[in-house]
Amino acid sequence: MTTQSPAAGVAVLDALLHMPTLVSVAKKLVNGAVLSWHEQEVSDEYATVVSDELVEFVRAAIVDSTDPLGAAYCLIRSPEQRRSVGQTFTPVEAVLGMFSWAEAMGEFVRIVDPGAGTGRYVLHGLRQNSHAFGVAAETDPLVALLLRANATALGVADRLEIHIGDYRTLQLEPVEGRTLFIGNPPYVRHHDISPAWKDWYSTGLKNLGYASSKLAGLHLHFFLKTLALSRPGDLGCFITAAEWLDVNYGQSLRDMMTNGLGGRAVFVVSPEVPVFGDAMVSACITCFEPGSADTDIEFKNIDRVEQLLELQGGHRANKITAKAERKWSVLVRNQEIVRNEAFIDLGELFKVSRGQVTGKNSVWVAKDNRFGLPEEFLVPTITDAADIIHAGGRIDNVEGLRRVVALPANLEQLEHDQFLAVQEFLEWAKSEHANKGWIAEHRKPWWRVDMSKPAPQIVVTYMGRRPPVFAVNTAGASIINVAHGLYPKVPLPENSVEQLVAWLNTNVSQNSGRVYAGGLTKFEPSEVARLRIPNAELLAEGVF
Repeated sequence: MTTQSPAAGVAVLDALLHMPTLVSVAKKLVNGAVLSWHEQEVSDEYATVVSDELVEFVRAAIVDSTDPLGAAYCLIRSPEQRRSVGQTFTPVEAVLGMFSWAEAMGEFVRIVDPGAGTGRYVLHGLRQNSHAFGVAAETDPLVALLLRANATALGVADRLEIHIGDYRTLQLEPVEGRTLFIGNPPYVRHHDISPAWKDWYSTGLKNLGYASSKLAGLHLHFFLKTLALSRPGDLGCFITAAEWLDVNYGQSLRDMMTNGLGGRAVFVVSPEVPVFGDAMVSACITCFEPGSADTDIEFKNIDRVEQLLELQGGHRANKITAKAERKWSVLVRNQEIVRNEAFIDLGELFKVSRGQVTGKNSVWVAKDNRFGLPEEFLVPTITDAADIIHAGGRIDNVEGLRRVVALPANLEQLEHDQFLAVQEFLEWAKSEHANKGWIAEHRKPWWRVDMSKPAPQIVVTYMGRRPPVFAVNTAGASIINVAHGLYPKVPLPENSVEQLVAWLNTNVSQNSGRVYAGGLTKFEPSEVARLRIPNAELLAEGVF
């Protein structure tokens, strides 16, 4: 078969960017195979006339190891439409690397893809392992039809069973030999999971003696189902969002990885590596061998796309150590710090608190004093992450900072001129609906933005497309919820605090936080408190 030119590939993709054409080409590619009634219904709904020439062009592209049907589907259905049902399509480097890891573990006779999509995992596995057969679970009958078309074009349809339905309902027959569970489980947040399935997940974990939470995303449900379907000696390799490494509801998977699921390796992909393309979240490749007696788990950071092709060469942590660790990103990013008793959690020296919530910054953050409010009611405050980012590690004065309007609860004690100014301001604030919303309606009185909390010793940004930035707050500026404040639990010399801030700005990476849609990395107060830092003695001595 002659490889198609890039121009021909683009032309084929352009021709498929119409749902009736896409579905009808897929229907022709399955070549008369019996469809499920769900697929037949989709086929009938979108039926249109397509040329044999286009069908053959698409077939050739599929045989050339591309996925024109899947690529066209991703262009027709927006990321927002697909995100609601957890549809993200994986780059070829991740597919190849994950199979390379699995094949290095030994032969397998069955490949189970829990969220198959158009088949990038299961079809690659069937082509590379001619002795194996596959089981693919897919909830969307339209996508299942595209998967069947790809399988037919590649000549592996007779070795593939397609389960059109939820992976959690899948049943597997026993087989002689090893089963490989591999793929990209759908990412659906707990808000979009039905109460019945949340109960299923929670009850299943409790029955196995694991931590239980109903806040877990759908991808964690798939790990539990895989544990139920697997037998000792089977293999698993899933790529998911990485948040389970640190959040409370991820404790169940951390428990399973250290007991039962047989965790073998965790590869955390840097946010800069576009694993999911249109869904910018931190990715994590989790490898496991149910029933394994291995005492260690391998951890490694993946910083470049090409590193996905070789999932090995990380450092190892004992499962007992991993089980005791509350936050596994610590195990990933710096094994020397984890094992060095000279390092402690930041939270042992500082309490970390989010800044004050105003309820409506556009009203309560004053750019000027056009209403003539008394100066004592205008508090110099860090109101933008840029105030910290551009401070060079030290906020020495409040000049240039905007001020937050912090009015007293009782206005009757104000002098006449002061009262008139405040009254004029509050009338304007009402016109801006500052007296509405959850925050205003749950504080008494609604205008009382309490800025009386002592200023933090250190301030830190918590949301951005970069690592957090720390600064010593020698000016005593207040903060609103664009930043976190660090309040000392034990006294530290001023030079030690400055050295700590310099160390944090040098050593804390973006991988320590959670990456959300759009590529923003977020550090909650608990995550900042768990950052590993030199201990108090080293800080006091200035040696680190």
